[in-house]
Amino acid sequence: MPEWKDEYKIGISAVDAQHKRLFQLIGELQAAIHDGLRSSHIVSLLDSLDQYKTRHFNLEEQYMNESDYPGLAEQREAHAAFTAKFQELKSVYQDKGMSPQLVNDIKSELIGWVQDHVTGLDREFGQYYQDWKK
Repeated sequence: MPEWKDEYKIGISAVDAQHKRLFQLIGELQAAIHDGLRSSHIVSLLDSLDQYKTRHFNLEEQYMNESDYPGLAEQREAHAAFTAKFQELKSVYQDKGMSPQLVNDIKSELIGWVQDHVTGLDREFGQYYQDWKK
């Protein structure tokens, strides 16, 4: 189960709060899958995660645009790729239900991506933003 760690903070409180919430939503999804909860509950969690990640990406990109972040295009591409993969996994679930392969894909593609993205590209942006604010 993914857990938020203070070391994931990038130094922008609104973004950090949203990152923490993303980890919580992903944890809830993973727990629901593990516990074999009803399909309607998992679909609801996927919908919540879908809406929240969109709101989060918009906020991040707003901060990046405001600070003329040179990595904005790379971030947008990463966000778009994640969104496409998320939609693909969500469609597979809605069409075929849960499977061991889908569980593995959710773990690697969703959970792994969020952790890597927050500790990679987002951390780079956080440092840039802190320097820009000075």
